[in-house]
Parts: sequence; C-alpha cells; structure tokens
Amino acid sequence: MNNSNEHLKRKFHEALRDLNKPLAISIIKESLENGNITIIDLYTEILGPSLGAISSNEFNQEISIWEEHIQSGIVRTALEISYPYVISKKTQSTGIASKAIVFCLEEEYHELGARMTSDFLTLLGFETHFIGANTPKKEALDAIEKLDPSLVCISVTNYFHLTRLKDLIALIRSNFKNDQTKIVVGGYAIDNTPHAKDEIDTDFFALSFEDLKKIKEALL
Repeated sequence: MNNSNEHLKRKFHEALRDLNKPLAISIIKESLENGNITIIDLYTEILGPSLGAISSNEFNQEISIWEEHIQSGIVRTALEISYPYVISKKTQSTGIASKAIVFCLEEEYHELGARMTSDFLTLLGFETHFIGANTPKKEALDAIEKLDPSLVCISVTNYFHLTRLKDLIALIRSNFKNDQTKIVVGGYAIDNTPHAKDEIDTDFFALSFEDLKKIKEALL
C-alpha cells in the first residue's frame, strides 16, 4: 500500500470509529473525484479491511451491535457513491457469454463483501446482477433459469452454512446441466475454515479481484 492510500485508510478508519458518516463519505468522495485512488485499491485496501475490522472489533475492544450496524451502513454508502466510477471504468465485454449473478446464501446477511465482488465483475466487463443477502434456494434457481448467467457467484460468511452451500450447489448441478454455467464460491467461511475448499464442489474459488480476473481469463 502506498503512503497516499495508507493515509486515506487511516482517515477513513478514524471517521468510521467515530461513527462520523458525513466525514467518512466526504473522504471517499473527494478521493474518487480527485482520482487519488482506483476502485480496486479503494475496495481492496480501504473498504474491505474496514469490513473485516468491524466484524473482528478491531476498532474497539467492545463494539455494540448498533455500532456495527452504523459502521456497516457507512461502508454501504461508500460503495453506493463509488458505483458511477465502477461503471465508468468497466472494460468492454469479451466475446464470451459474460453475465454473472452474485448472492448470499439463505440466512446469510453480511452482503457487502458480495457487493464488492459484484462491482469487481462489472469492472471486468461482466453484465452483473447483484441479488444480495438471504437468497432462498428456490429464488436462486429461479434467477439462474431466467438470467442464464455464465457465472453463479455465491458468498458464505458463516461456516455453519457450508452444508447448506453444498446442498445448493448440488441442486444447481442437477437442475442446470450446462457446461457454460460456472459456479464461483467465496466469503469469510471459505477463507477461514480449514479444508473448506476440499469439501466444496465448485468450479472456482474467489477471494480477491485477482482471483476473479483469473476466472475471466479461464473462460476465454
């Protein structure tokens, strides 16, 4: 991380810790308007670590649920104001079927990491549909049928839900016997549960922008 981004991270984290939404958003807005940071660096070095810090109580030894919700709301707003810059930097679509859907498992409510994944895919030239948190199996299957994506991206945060993830992937495999539809799995539970990757029958794992970039290249 360069010095400029380190300074931005420190200022944003201080505003987040103080629950100062106007200041936090003005910091991000000014940096984007002045071209001081790229979307990839903003998400990877500032907003992503902020989400991790919130969930791990890095800012305070004891953080209340209401404080966590306020901080998450600030990060959500930062993502929303970043979206026009995502669109402006979107690469041209490749010759492949380049549609993607992104969603969280049923009873998974931490959706901001998945939202960043959605924006990364948009940057890479995919027509991306972000479904969001707590997506029931029936709705996931319906979305796949109607949107016919080349990538089905599933986020799982709670390791207790890995069995639910395996069941959903099996349903997708049985309902859509199409080699053109690839399943991508990511999220905290995958990254932090020993042997999780060995137990999940997916086409790809993605935990970063670089992972998604490699997936795009593999589809070409």
